Amino acid sequence: MDMAPTVDEFRRYLQARRNELQNIVDPEERERLRLRIDIALQEALDFSAAVEIREALDSKKYQDVESSARLIEPGDNSISNWRESGDACPKCESPLEEDLDFCPSCGYKI
Repeated sequence: MDMAPTVDEFRRYLQARRNELQNIVDPEERERLRLRIDIALQEALDFSAAVEIREALDSKKYQDVESSARLIEPGDNSISNWRESGDACPKCESPLEEDLDFCPSCGYKI
């Protein structure tokens, strides 16, 4: 059973071809072939890097969570118990909302 060549074998083949460029007499042909080989080598390197990144991302395990939102437990509504509708912020005198413990206008903590 024949196995397909690997990317590493392809890179070695291209490097060997690049080393043989000195045997080409025509300078234009030599430069044209050098450019083709250099581009192919760079593509092979980019491909190998992309595969490594994909493998690294696939190997990361993410923790499963039931919900991405934090649920607020129903609790003591003591803030709304002492605040009456129509109260004003002591700092800016803007109307306060019963369910907030800060001024919605200036952010003053009540």
